[in-house]
Amino acid sequence: MEFLILVALIGLIPAIIASNKGRSFVAWWLYGAAIFIVALPHSLMLKADSRAIETRQVQQGMKKCPYCAEMVKAEATVCRYCQRSLTPDAGSVS
Repeated sequence: MEFLILVALIGLIPAIIASNKGRSFVAWWLYGAAIFIVALPHSLMLKADSRAIETRQVQQGMKKCPYCAEMVKAEATVCRYCQRSLTPDAGSVS
């Protein structure tokens, strides 16, 4: 019983690393629990899935700056990266 608990806990390490890179937590947890010695270096060498990370950030309430394409908070009025205004000017006429 203790062995199964240890395996489940050890599987969390590659799962957390891969999840932070935009991969499936559950799939990597199973992979890490089954063959930890392979899954850990594999998760460390993974490249980040930028689409998945961006999708997660949008779901968490962020938006993409229309000028520099960096993710900023939805409440932001000025982009923290390019310093451009994110709200339309009240005085301008379209």
